[in-house]
Amino acid sequence: MEEMRIAFFNWRDIKNPRAGGAEVYNHELLRRLVKKGHKTTIFTSSFPGCEKQEFIDGIEHVRYAGKYMIYPKSYLCYKKHVEGRYDVIIEGINGVPFFTKLFAKEKVVPLVYQLTRENWYSGLPFPLAFAGYHAEDSMLGVYRKQPTIVISESGKKDLEKLGFRHVEVIYASHDVSPPENARKEKKKTLIYLGRLTKSKRVDHVLEAFGRIKDAQLWIVGSGPEEDNLKRLAEKLGIAERTKFFGRVSQEKKAELLSRAHLMLFPATKEGWGITVLEANACGTPVIGYNVSGLCDSISNGVNGYLIEDGDIDDMAGRVDELFEDDKALAVLSSSAAEYSKKFSWEKSAEELSGFLRNVIG
Repeated sequence: MEEMRIAFFNWRDIKNPRAGGAEVYNHELLRRLVKKGHKTTIFTSSFPGCEKQEFIDGIEHVRYAGKYMIYPKSYLCYKKHVEGRYDVIIEGINGVPFFTKLFAKEKVVPLVYQLTRENWYSGLPFPLAFAGYHAEDSMLGVYRKQPTIVISESGKKDLEKLGFRHVEVIYASHDVSPPENARKEKKKTLIYLGRLTKSKRVDHVLEAFGRIKDAQLWIVGSGPEEDNLKRLAEKLGIAERTKFFGRVSQEKKAELLSRAHLMLFPATKEGWGITVLEANACGTPVIGYNVSGLCDSISNGVNGYLIEDGDIDDMAGRVDELFEDDKALAVLSSSAAEYSKKFSWEKSAEELSGFLRNVIG
């Protein structure tokens, strides 16, 4: 198979302390393309203590600017590192494009994780957030004619409404396996797994948990909202039943997911929701809001339940129903584990490889 030379522009990489599902998605696909014999380089922002250039799982990482200057400096990065050396550029777009389409001679493939809109104000200072919120559709318009990748059907529909015509869905997967002899906690246990940011609405998890008795809650992850959430737990009188684990290893994550009974995931919106599949793989169903991304990764009554966006009472009520019916909960747990097997990083990497070959060809 002829080698492809792939350049990838993205805000963060897998080692960035603020890396999320998008970075996991990128890394898992790129490292499999490397194993297939392709050259891949990802150009991202720097962070304290990082190497400016290194290889991770065979992927070359070039960190060429800080988190805010990465976009203005993309042209300079292209001229110095990319021009004439690669066959195709993948541009990860999570709100702000790099606009490589305007200056690159190579084929450009936008990878749109989600239309961020509601998430702008949780990730950027006011002037940038205000500008981004009102300009996102126009910025994406530059790429309407490009072959484009998304990670969910709802993401595809969002782009088609903006006039995109060649949109390919390449699903995310997971690499979490439950520990041998994993068992659920004796005490009914809820878990939240993910970044602690405003857009994830972990405060809704705490509010719902405050309505549930005789249970415990595990918050797994880190982020800027951690201190606020701990204060809210105190205010709601649930601090003694709530444990904050911070960021954990892959092994610890699998252990906690396997021991929990249900995961709550009330995000504003998601590109897909890799954590949904991670929980499912450990036999843990997920209750989330019926929003973009989660409406794709959660199938009602199969691997969890979707509830109306923002309905904390319904979230708590659904938990109570399942906690009071051990048989129904066990059936849903088994179904969730089976559902997670439908997705594979290998399959997605194969689809990405074929898609890029068609673009280059």
